Amino acid sequence: MAQRQKQKIGQVQWSKVQTWLLIIGLAIFSIALPYLAGTNDFLSSSFVLVVVLATGIGTLAWKIGRRQTLSLTIPEIALLAFTAWQWLTVFVSVYRWASLLEASKWTTFAIVAILVRHLSGEEKRFWVAIAFLGAATLIAMDGLKEYALNAAMGNFGWRIFGPFLQPNLFGNFLLLAFFVSLGISFQRPRGWTLLPTLVSFLSFAAMVLTGSKGALLAWLAGAIAYGIMAIARSTSEQTHKRLWLIFVFGLTALFAVIALVPPIRLRFETLLSAQAHSWMFRIFVWKATLAGALTKPIAGFGAGTFEWVYPQFTNVGFTRHAHNGFLQVAIESGFIGLTILLAFFVTLIFSRPADLPTYRFAHLPVRWGCIAAVIAFCLHNFVETAWMTLANLLALAIVCGIVLSTIQTRWQIQWRWQIALLLPILVGLWHTVSVTRGAYFVKQAQSEMLPSARLYWLELASGADPLNARHRIDRAILLEAWAKATGDEFRLKQSLKLCDEAIQLQPTRSGNYKVKARILRELGKTREAEQALRTALKFNRTDTEALLKLGELMEEQGRINEAVRIYRRLTELDRNAYGRYKPIDQWQDIFIAAGKIRLARHSKLREAKKLLAEAEAMLRSFLDAYLPILKASEPEVAKSQEEYVKELLDEVSETRSKILDGEAKWQ
Repeated sequence: MAQRQKQKIGQVQWSKVQTWLLIIGLAIFSIALPYLAGTNDFLSSSFVLVVVLATGIGTLAWKIGRRQTLSLTIPEIALLAFTAWQWLTVFVSVYRWASLLEASKWTTFAIVAILVRHLSGEEKRFWVAIAFLGAATLIAMDGLKEYALNAAMGNFGWRIFGPFLQPNLFGNFLLLAFFVSLGISFQRPRGWTLLPTLVSFLSFAAMVLTGSKGALLAWLAGAIAYGIMAIARSTSEQTHKRLWLIFVFGLTALFAVIALVPPIRLRFETLLSAQAHSWMFRIFVWKATLAGALTKPIAGFGAGTFEWVYPQFTNVGFTRHAHNGFLQVAIESGFIGLTILLAFFVTLIFSRPADLPTYRFAHLPVRWGCIAAVIAFCLHNFVETAWMTLANLLALAIVCGIVLSTIQTRWQIQWRWQIALLLPILVGLWHTVSVTRGAYFVKQAQSEMLPSARLYWLELASGADPLNARHRIDRAILLEAWAKATGDEFRLKQSLKLCDEAIQLQPTRSGNYKVKARILRELGKTREAEQALRTALKFNRTDTEALLKLGELMEEQGRINEAVRIYRRLTELDRNAYGRYKPIDQWQDIFIAAGKIRLARHSKLREAKKLLAEAEAMLRSFLDAYLPILKASEPEVAKSQEEYVKELLDEVSETRSKILDGEAKWQ
């Protein structure tokens, strides 16, 4: 009997050790997440996906091996239904590679949320929240350090990025951290109540310094939601008074921030002037996204395919995301997918905590904080694709998992049926391993100087990640450049074959057709080149490079009137929504500038002078304002575009000198 009792005590102690090891692992994962998956780098993001998917497979295999049931809450049932729908959209997708990747991301979301729910028992929920919050605090402090360094150099209007792709996404991550820390503050842990309050302040300060207006307004809405939950569930008069005081303080702090903090003040001051381009751009993007969603309302164009279908519906420039996560789900997964996803969030937010009559009040504030965090995240998602990066998606999954741990389970999946859940996870693991290997080989290719060595690595990337059209297009471009340098027509034909393969995998990307048109022109197949350019414009009606190349092709064939019409169509974009509303105010379209130079050659003297002056201003603005940004993000693209812009400026000078010689028109 004593032996058995010792074994039981040992098992209980080992179980506690395992739980604490898992919580420490969650803290490490939360710290690494923004740095690995905050910028959409395929190599590091895919590595995170592989780790989470492998963890999900291992956990399911362990449960199946022990013949244990998998208990689910109502929100989890909705989440699994949405994840299954994401996988179903792969069959109708316009680009299966992207849909497989997006479905894998939402699968990891479900895995993390369910694992955190199981980890966050009543006794451990508080510590799971602490693990996430500790990681978020380190990242917030990193952002504050970034601002301090820039402020020390006199740049007080700097918007902090932290480890994220852009400030708005960093602000969204900090929203989650703020409300989790607020919940812990209200739980009033003994002996260190001041610490979570300080963490709340740090998270708020860092969020403000991102300069994200949407995040700030979502913060206010989340704070109101937290107050309503606390007042509705608490009978303590003291708690009510504290909440009203905090609400008044919060409003005062909000107006003080808008009035005094440089990054946010500048953005509110220029809301109707310099930043009009930004919010008007969003409106046009939302209209185009909704129009696209209505064309395929049931299953959409396939999960993760937004950037490859949106251009055919828009009147403004290109964007990789819809600036509204829910609309983006609608165009990608149809309104059925959107409805299921909304069902998950609604049931998560409005489900009552388990055993409400006996539920200890001391455990409620963390739940309120996590629910307020989800509400703020979703509200910010109406003006930003908040889960655009894997880091934000999985951070949201952690917070959702904490909320799920407070909800009563309603459904049990027997171990036999859990085998079916393994299939999509295994497919996701296969695909993400392929993406990871392909991304690694591309990194190797970028570090090579010799075309032959670069081509070797790109061939390996295509073999490792066969559904990725980008690898084939990169090989086609490299072979094309090699053929032009050596006069090797065989390589040109190889390049054309690769273009056709890429188009078969990814038929709605206009860039594929532009590369094909360029190769066809070099092979002397002008009719086919023209058709390729017109197809590019079918899938991207504002593709200025395709318009320019189509005009140049017609001009080469002596079809001057048609060329002039194309050039006018191109230059008119600059005066319409495309030219007036852009995602960033520095960007100038060099292809419109080139179109103005070409049109000036066929215009009357006064119009020609005006067109050349406009083209020169656009090109110099590109060199001064946008090129430095491009050099930091894409050095190779920056180099080629800088050379092209300088060639165009030479054309401006040459054309202007001819005008000064008195020639109004020339061929």
